[in-house]
Amino acid sequence: MGTETPWEKRWIPQRLPSLGNQRWDTVWDGLTEGFERETAPAGTALYQQGDPASEVIFLHTGQVRIECVHSNGKKRVLCLLFDGIPVGEEECLFGGPREYRAVAVTECQFSRIPAEVFKDRAEASPALALKLFQISARKWQMLSRTVVRDSFLDARGRVIQFLLSISGPYGVKEAAGIRFTIRLTHQEVADFLGLSRVVVSQCFQSLIRDGLLKKAHQYYLIPDRASLEAQLYL
Repeated sequence: MGTETPWEKRWIPQRLPSLGNQRWDTVWDGLTEGFERETAPAGTALYQQGDPASEVIFLHTGQVRIECVHSNGKKRVLCLLFDGIPVGEEECLFGGPREYRAVAVTECQFSRIPAEVFKDRAEASPALALKLFQISARKWQMLSRTVVRDSFLDARGRVIQFLLSISGPYGVKEAAGIRFTIRLTHQEVADFLGLSRVVVSQCFQSLIRDGLLKKAHQYYLIPDRASLEAQLYL
């Protein structure tokens, strides 16, 4: 299997002198300098809906999901964010209460940067501002894919697209295929896709029955990514 270049390495600016000669791979250091790292176990809410957007969370290690809980109790996961990325910076730029909440999917190490410090450092560093632009573009790209997926794919297609999208950051390549490194529950997938748990369970069962997905030792495995991806175009 070929190795795909991580998205954050597909564009590294070549004219770094115009960015103040700041090394691209140390840009985040300037953002987090002076702020201690905190550790939170999986399941911890880093901030809640309705909280004031007073600080940016910089995720050093771990994964975080951004989700919205409606007044009727229904939950929808908007996106998953991974280590080496800021969380909640958009709301800090414009102020107001948090529209979503951020929850640790795995144990996380992170720093809290006050909103005013975040804005000051972004204004003072062209390299940091460009890095934030790159992150913003990536988040928009992922959310756009979600809109398209929800608009044109049926439930089975949406489950397949979800599995494919997380097979990169959450998968390891083995002789038997791509094994997920996190345990996926049908309810978690349902929350992410806006489907019922029953429908998601039926989709998983059909994929397993068709040999497109396997489960061993509580972890799922994609035997052949190309075959699974081909199901989207049937």
